[in-house]
Amino acid sequence: MFNFLQAQTIDKDKIAELLKTTPAALEKFEKAYKLQALSDTVSDNLFETNAKLAASAHQGIIQTNCSELQSIIDRIVKELVSQTPIWIFDGVEGKMLSSLTEQPDNQVTLEEINCLPENLRPQLTGHLMKKDITDDSYIELIDMYYRYLNEKSPTKRLKLYHQFRQGLDILDLDAITYKMIGTNPNSMGYWLPKIVPAVTEQSFFKIPKTTIIKVPITLLQLTRCDYSSLTRTTLDIVDKFCKEVFSLNENKEYFIKTGTYSSKFDFRNAHVHDKKEVRELGEYLLFIHYQALMMASPLTQPCIYGASTTNEWVVRDFIKDKENNPCIYKGLPLHTEYRVFVDFDKAQVIGINPYWDPDIMKQRFGHEDDADSPHNKHDYIIYSMHEEVLMNRYKQNKDTIITKINQLIRNVEDLTGQWSIDIMQNGEDFWIIDMALAQNSALIDCVPKEFRISTEEDWLPQLE
Repeated sequence: MFNFLQAQTIDKDKIAELLKTTPAALEKFEKAYKLQALSDTVSDNLFETNAKLAASAHQGIIQTNCSELQSIIDRIVKELVSQTPIWIFDGVEGKMLSSLTEQPDNQVTLEEINCLPENLRPQLTGHLMKKDITDDSYIELIDMYYRYLNEKSPTKRLKLYHQFRQGLDILDLDAITYKMIGTNPNSMGYWLPKIVPAVTEQSFFKIPKTTIIKVPITLLQLTRCDYSSLTRTTLDIVDKFCKEVFSLNENKEYFIKTGTYSSKFDFRNAHVHDKKEVRELGEYLLFIHYQALMMASPLTQPCIYGASTTNEWVVRDFIKDKENNPCIYKGLPLHTEYRVFVDFDKAQVIGINPYWDPDIMKQRFGHEDDADSPHNKHDYIIYSMHEEVLMNRYKQNKDTIITKINQLIRNVEDLTGQWSIDIMQNGEDFWIIDMALAQNSALIDCVPKEFRISTEEDWLPQLE
């Protein structure tokens, strides 16, 4: 059984039943999986590489102790920090800071950068950035958006919308494109500050300590560059910048994500948990943002846009598992989670579903084209073994969750329309961990069609 990774045929359900009742077998099963399947080799496939492996590929680049280079790095970091708005929830209240420092007087110049050897040059400053095309992207984007809004043919209208959304994710940034991306209501910096006052007034739900930053445009532009082309100096700047704006502690564990995407399906991307990883946290955020945007590339099939249509990065305190849950997705504890659909205008719950829905999870792991991969075999068996526990907890707490969410949303003043709210159970604690517009959320089928109301999209920012 422990050589299941090489087996051509395998009765995964029987193995799940055995592991459910035999802890020693489960322990050996997990050891075999980690030994045989969790590779430390960087894959040629971008979407099979995690942030930690991507970071390791840059460690061999020549470094220098040049004091002039270190001075330039420090000055660029100060420029970036001075431009970064920060929202912090400390577990008690949320507060907004325009920045941690004031803009320095001596900005790094292009001439200073060009004096460095090419392999050591930073690819950004607080006011300079690397672009593929000199023209501003917003001209083309707004033209596509305008034509989409005015197109009468449903087929042409849909095509224009796809082109517009794809462009938001992959085109070079300019000031207006940056603001357009920042209008996405699914980004955490939009909805989290609006629910914090209501959550802190009650005692049932919790929110992890969270820091959200607006990534400076010159740094965010790096997500449009080939990650493998970034110099060690550039990555050192990103790491040092993140250490300062997120006030990182090398002895803590963190959960990281963009404003809209955590790449948790390889949990090694999202969970940062030792000193070396904390020091490299900026590289991880940069990589998962780049990886998400590459889903929208014309070279990727299927083309998926929107995963990281955001100009935010997020660092949260990691919630340690109290229940000793088994893990899927290369390290993600399989907590009981609830996806609740709410209508803020009517102040009521309109649907609820297990986040880890059995039909969807077993279809994903057991019946897709990649079902024979060792990771999906492993995750199918682990999920099947744990399904009864997940569903029993869900059924026991479902009605309480509905009651408590109904009470909570009555006190949320600044959100309108229909949303999904994700709640993670950890022992007796219930954590609100994510939200999104209902129309953009999976599991929407639990809401009767006659109750669904879409929110009209508006990607045009308010300009000063």
